[in-house]
Amino acid sequence: MEPTTTFNYYDNPKDNLAFERCIEVMSRLMMKYGPALLEKMDREKLEALIKAEIDSAADNGRLSKRLLGYCQLMKDRK
Repeated sequence: MEPTTTFNYYDNPKDNLAFERCIEVMSRLMMKYGPALLEKMDREKLEALIKAEIDSAADNGRLSKRLLGYCQLMKDRK
């Protein structure tokens, strides 16, 4: 007796089973590594914003307010 799957994506039952296994592996990888990757991406985005502000900063007061604003946005996101 051949293994069965919940849904039929393909005509061949073996292809359906392989597809469901692939989705399961991808889901587990996203659950395991997703939060750390999102945090890393957020940190890199914040660093890029700060670098852009520092490179073009002419007014230290304005720069300080904007950097504090970026930090607050990152805190609010969590």
